[in-house]
Amino acid sequence: MIISSLITLAAGGVFGSIGKALMVVLGLGLVIFFHELGHFAVAKWCNVHVERFSIGIGPILWSRQKGETEYALSALPLGGYVKMLGQDDMDPNQMTSDEIAENPRAYSAKKVWQRMLIISAGVIMNIITGFGFFSIAYNMGVHEVLPVVGLAVPGSPAWEAGIKRGDRIRAINGEEVHSFIDIKQTIVLSSGPVEIEGTTENGVDYTKTVTPLQGKQFRQIGVNPSKSLRISPQAGKDYSIAISGFPSARASTPFEPGDRVVSLNGTELKSWHQLSRLTARHAADELVYSVERTLSEEEKPLNTQNVDITVPPGPVRSIGLWMHIGPVESVQANSIAAKARLEKGDVIRKVDDLEVGVDIDPLRLPNYFADRAGTTVRISVVRKKDGSIGEVDEELTLVPVDNPGWSEFPVSLTAPLPIPAIGAAFGVSTTIAKVIDGSEVAGITDPGKLKPDQRITKIVLPYKEDDGLGTASDEAAIFELPEDSEANWAHIFYMIQQAPLRDIRIHIDGSTDSDSFSVLLQKREIEENWYLPIRGIRGFEDLSEKRVAYSTGEAVQLGVRQTRNSIVNIYMTLRSLVRGDLSAKALSGPLGILSIGYQVADSGLAQLLTFLGLLSINLAVLNFLPIPILDGGHMVFLIWEGVTRRKPSPRVIGLAHIVGLCFIIFLFCFVMYLDVVVRFLGFGAD
Repeated sequence: MIISSLITLAAGGVFGSIGKALMVVLGLGLVIFFHELGHFAVAKWCNVHVERFSIGIGPILWSRQKGETEYALSALPLGGYVKMLGQDDMDPNQMTSDEIAENPRAYSAKKVWQRMLIISAGVIMNIITGFGFFSIAYNMGVHEVLPVVGLAVPGSPAWEAGIKRGDRIRAINGEEVHSFIDIKQTIVLSSGPVEIEGTTENGVDYTKTVTPLQGKQFRQIGVNPSKSLRISPQAGKDYSIAISGFPSARASTPFEPGDRVVSLNGTELKSWHQLSRLTARHAADELVYSVERTLSEEEKPLNTQNVDITVPPGPVRSIGLWMHIGPVESVQANSIAAKARLEKGDVIRKVDDLEVGVDIDPLRLPNYFADRAGTTVRISVVRKKDGSIGEVDEELTLVPVDNPGWSEFPVSLTAPLPIPAIGAAFGVSTTIAKVIDGSEVAGITDPGKLKPDQRITKIVLPYKEDDGLGTASDEAAIFELPEDSEANWAHIFYMIQQAPLRDIRIHIDGSTDSDSFSVLLQKREIEENWYLPIRGIRGFEDLSEKRVAYSTGEAVQLGVRQTRNSIVNIYMTLRSLVRGDLSAKALSGPLGILSIGYQVADSGLAQLLTFLGLLSINLAVLNFLPIPILDGGHMVFLIWEGVTRRKPSPRVIGLAHIVGLCFIIFLFCFVMYLDVVVRFLGFGAD
């Protein structure tokens, strides 16, 4: 019996309408059918007696005998099997039985190469089926995320190389890039430095050499995809577009699903990057978003109308603490900072005549330099001596450019805070430099008083009902800051601004456990003359385009590309699971697959076909893993037989099948637990 496993790697969700669920079930059944059809067809071609062809496993619900083969539908639609004379996973002895092998039509009587063909036929058929689904989908048109940079992560190889928002990556190491996923996969499969060909938003071509970093999972250069100017029509179903506590919640009129921003304060917009740049430049100003809105059926004959939405600025919420500045962690190539000889490891002690951490908050440095664009700024840095112990003071001068502060931000706990106006990024310590007089935190004395040089070990943002952050945030946000951590306080600050309605609990490290204490801040005081470009508008779609194949040749080419990309993706995911870089909770079982399928089906037939193609490729790869009872396990035994010229002993085969069956049962129970208990009922989630 050859089992078609339908366990795949994806995220779960909730069920939709019965009709769409049935459509997805039919699609999954089709994937199984083609897998088993491959085994069946090649077995017949090799003149093997096929006793049963079943879709589904378990008790038989319906069957019909035609010729020597029984065709059946079984109770559990979780796989299928082709039962051949001399090959039965539930009775491994058939494979080594001399009596059965005397029958020339038995599977076990066939030559090794014939049995290899039969075993691999299901996998090959699934790859062909996946390719077919992809090709048909591209004939209809598939939405692909464009290879346009939405963010170069501060401090990353891409950021240091000078790759910026709005850049379109055209090729990597001479290989043409079609979609954003091509960037990730090409980098993962590369070695050493890579050559990136791109075009800036202004149409200037460039070639840059970038050395990827080995992340926790894969090699990466640190770029994220761009957004479009359109709010998704699906936005607002599970979360509000305007987040409570943000400026967008105080807008003159609400944003609606499907709105497309066409201008900002009268400036016509062509890209998300232009919108982001203008929002950052006018962080302190009231903004007027002009959106193109599709009217309802009742409001036609007009198709669309333009609606002006006024959104106030978003002041920074203070916690009354300044932290010590950390060293410069990254400098962009050919930047103002690089030309001024600012180096990694330098610690900025003064800007002009202001001492950092005493006269100016380090978090305000991005704005300080931006506000002085075109003028000379003096900085004093402390630099380690080359090749010896000790430090030296250096005086540097530079002229910032007009890049707004906080237009780039630390996206993770270890990412540095960039100063876009000069092209450098620095760390901010979790140790207190100054407590602001008159602030809420300065007035707290019970259970302890915060003071300079104390270290913050943890920040907790307790859950607050109806804070508008969505169901994923219906729990406390906790940021652990261990002593040996490279944590950057700037990221904590940014996350605090993302939850404007929540209280803040600050945990302070003491010399002993009894000296440690925590304080709760509730006032969220507003900083004077400091605004961040965060307006709290959610739901903008990824920047994508509908890729349509206008000829059979183009459909074949796109189908091959998508098949290759899918195989690489599965390989990367499996490698992450084995190495522990990806949690096993990323797995889904049949219910999770149906849930994902329903959500995809909501986007149209082309996207559903793409999903089925991905599932078919998943089935091919996973079934060919060297696990006893799966096709890959059978292939291992056949390779052994081909090399040694003798079959494995019945005891070895029997033991291997028991181990394989137990593993499959365990895996099935585990993914069903994830589907039902964790995702559907919400228990046991992190």
